[in-house]
Amino acid sequence: MPKIPLEIVKDLGIKGMEFARKNPDKLKAAAAIVPSLVGILSDLNDKKHQWHLNKLKKKSELGKMEYRETRYMRYQDQILPNLESYKYAKLDECISEVESFLMQLKSEMTVIKRPKLMPRVTKWQAVKTQLEDYRDLRFYSELVRVNDDADYDSAFLTKSVQEYFRELPTIEDRRAFVLQVTEKDEQKVALDFLK
Repeated sequence: MPKIPLEIVKDLGIKGMEFARKNPDKLKAAAAIVPSLVGILSDLNDKKHQWHLNKLKKKSELGKMEYRETRYMRYQDQILPNLESYKYAKLDECISEVESFLMQLKSEMTVIKRPKLMPRVTKWQAVKTQLEDYRDLRFYSELVRVNDDADYDSAFLTKSVQEYFRELPTIEDRRAFVLQVTEKDEQKVALDFLK
């Protein structure tokens, strides 16, 4: 990136301040226009986004789009915005699907196709990271809630996991289980699992 000489920036700042002192009415008029200009630009961006979505939907309906692209659209439009409605098993299934897509892309990558496929690998890697982070965070928070409240029934965890966790005889066993299945720090687990 080219560097702008400091003298030019200083000169522009001085000229800008002089213009502001001499023409306060023009600045007020420009400031009044800014919100409407921002709104117009936002509307244009929304229209452009909607145009792209319509184009992608038409392509997928006509069968001109590969399966991974349609799945990626589904992840972006339906799955990622609604992660809180999924259970642990469904999130695991989604992560497995994304991993299979990543394996397919990596096996297709040759020296010739590498530049074309790298952005796709990066996009799918981002989806996988979001899914894993949400799953792990929610799993840990649900275990904390199950530990704190004996009557709590988690919709996220299966009954067998909840029963197994509650049947662990001591709090040290529960902490050991949490440390084994999550990547949390020992001090954090010790603080969250006091009783």
